[in-house]
Amino acid sequence: MLTHAGGAAFARPEINIADDTPQALRRLVNDALSNDNADTFLASRGASGQLEALAQRCCDMAFAENDLAARKTVHRVLHDLYGLHLSRPHPGLTDNQYSIELLRARRAIEASWMEWELGQAGPIPANVEPEAIGDAIKSLWKSHSGYNHAVFDFMKTDASRPQIIKYFTTDYALNMRFYDLIVLSLVGIDEDVRMEVAHNFWDEMGQGNPARTHVRLYRDLLDYLKIEDNPTQFVDVLGWEGLSGYNLLLYFAFTRREYFRSIGALAITELSDPDQYAKLLSGCRRVGIGNDQPSVLDYYSEHVEVDALHGDGWIDNVIVPVLRRYPGEARFVLEGAAMRLNSSKAYWDWQLAEMKAAKPVPTVALATVS
Repeated sequence: MLTHAGGAAFARPEINIADDTPQALRRLVNDALSNDNADTFLASRGASGQLEALAQRCCDMAFAENDLAARKTVHRVLHDLYGLHLSRPHPGLTDNQYSIELLRARRAIEASWMEWELGQAGPIPANVEPEAIGDAIKSLWKSHSGYNHAVFDFMKTDASRPQIIKYFTTDYALNMRFYDLIVLSLVGIDEDVRMEVAHNFWDEMGQGNPARTHVRLYRDLLDYLKIEDNPTQFVDVLGWEGLSGYNLLLYFAFTRREYFRSIGALAITELSDPDQYAKLLSGCRRVGIGNDQPSVLDYYSEHVEVDALHGDGWIDNVIVPVLRRYPGEARFVLEGAAMRLNSSKAYWDWQLAEMKAAKPVPTVALATVS
């Protein structure tokens, strides 16, 4: 039971963690985030030290008890807590980035979640030599059940225009955040791997052309489809699967001891995008998206061309040099790759189900946009 502080002059509604736990966690975190000082706010509610316990109870439900609604809530809370470190600079930012209470809750979520993720990772090869890590990553990728996922074949051959548009809205969060992930992956790294990461960053920045940055290209696609750029709305519709994939890369990026898992996870992203996006582009053209203005698909077409080079470049020029220096960390690189593969498959499973649940458009109607 979370109790409130003070007597009659300081009466506040009691907070009860026994009832409606996931919703109580989300409400309490939102209330704390909306105050200038979360720690002071929680102390005023008599909740100091209790938010962590509430988060842990939710994690038990989400991961040990397989409560998917609780899992979504836990990941949405973690998404919002990560947002404290990614806010655009502006006047009036709160003092909550390093709130002790919020950090304790975040760490409780991360610890429970990572234990669960490791349990899902499956067998990981041990004692892989640096020069063999590329083959090991590619073997893990191509033998995974998410390889050549059906969602991309569905979009290539069967999905309607509205169903493909739905994909774009659910793909928004991580696409718009990838710039920050690349920037975070540059911090503190060894000199001999900086050039490859910087090259990725430069491509993300449109090689110096403001109209060609990847964020701008994605917004151009949204503008063409007349989709309002509403980040909160896009995040609200995600299931736990999409939130988890987003959180995974940010957790790795924010946590220095997870660096080796991070570079393994990013390798999977670079390797898997080209073939998948080629199928997506075929589906877009089939339903008339971009046929009158091909440049609106440049976000995806550029990834088909550029990521084909980035995947091997990331392995050869980042992972291999790092493992030559720290050969005992190969297992963690592969664990990061496995976690990314699992989160991607869960997300694509969810996307496919969401698209198929959307009302399809008759073929006759599609013909008018072809």
